[in-house]
Amino acid sequence: MNQKNVFKFSAPVVVSVLISLTLLSCGVSDKPQAMDLGKDKCTACSMTIEDAKYACEYITNKGKCFKFDDATCLFHYLNNNQIADSTLLRIYIADYEQPDSLIDIKTASLVLGEDIHSPMNGGIAAFSNRNHAIQFAEKTHSILLDSWERLKINHVRR
Repeated sequence: MNQKNVFKFSAPVVVSVLISLTLLSCGVSDKPQAMDLGKDKCTACSMTIEDAKYACEYITNKGKCFKFDDATCLFHYLNNNQIADSTLLRIYIADYEQPDSLIDIKTASLVLGEDIHSPMNGGIAAFSNRNHAIQFAEKTHSILLDSWERLKINHVRR
């Protein structure tokens, strides 16, 4: 076989393989995105996100990130816009004790109470350490939720 013909045949194949590999390596990221306090706006209420202790976000199955100043805004937004759970890759919420650290809401220990003064008065604080969440709940006369899904139920506008 003529070497020039082999090269002509191989170049399109090589280019196709490289394009395919590039597209496959560009998967959707479900990693949390850092909050830019004082600049990022809450998707639901458009207020500037100022207090990192209460910030949260969700990542869609297409990799888009929506940020919120309070979990109440997040859950009202999901409900009001009829966003299906199947389109959510992850929901992250700030660790109250380490606000720069966003934790998966499914594994967070969540405290709900009137004495927790979050930006939209949602009264939700999240902890990566369950024992600390229990102590905080006792101190603030709040309740430790058994599931993040309780927030979904509690924050549906009627």
